[in-house]
Amino acid sequence: MSSELQSLVDTIFEQEESLRFPYFSADVAWEIGSAVRERFMNARSQGQFQKQGCVIHISTFTGQTLFAAAVGEESAIGPVNWKYIEGKKDVARNWNHSSFYVGQHALLKGWEREQYAFGGGFPIWIKGCPSAPLAIIVVSGLAEEDDHQLIVDTLSDYIPRMKPVAWRMGRLPPIPSKPASHTMAR
Repeated sequence: MSSELQSLVDTIFEQEESLRFPYFSADVAWEIGSAVRERFMNARSQGQFQKQGCVIHISTFTGQTLFAAAVGEESAIGPVNWKYIEGKKDVARNWNHSSFYVGQHALLKGWEREQYAFGGGFPIWIKGCPSAPLAIIVVSGLAEEDDHQLIVDTLSDYIPRMKPVAWRMGRLPPIPSKPASHTMAR
């Protein structure tokens, strides 16, 4: 069991290392969240995740929600899933790793099951920026390995297809011609 668990921990670590974004934005978060939802729905149409549902949440590390959705069997989704979202986000924030990695690593160390979070929270890193993740994607409602794998499969498909945007290729973004009309609180 220990060598199998160590192999799983190593695999999860490799997923985290390889699934890094060239850039990230609210639009990217929306596309990823929508892609996770679509992947779930496609799996359901093929007989997987029957009578199940999940919630999908993407937020910045500072807490700004960029995407939130519930999908699937409504009776299988409830307030507890949104509570689990918060716990999985906290694990990713505290450890800079996916909640599945932290949970499996804790199991490998012999910690009690109640002492750590379940899988489904995945940090969003930018390539070349090792200081800290920028955002977190979380899925809750399925088995923890399915929550995690739904994210990994979606990111594995999405990230290689990301197209560079001109200002992201070494130039600064354009400056608006007029300042914003709102005033800042002092």
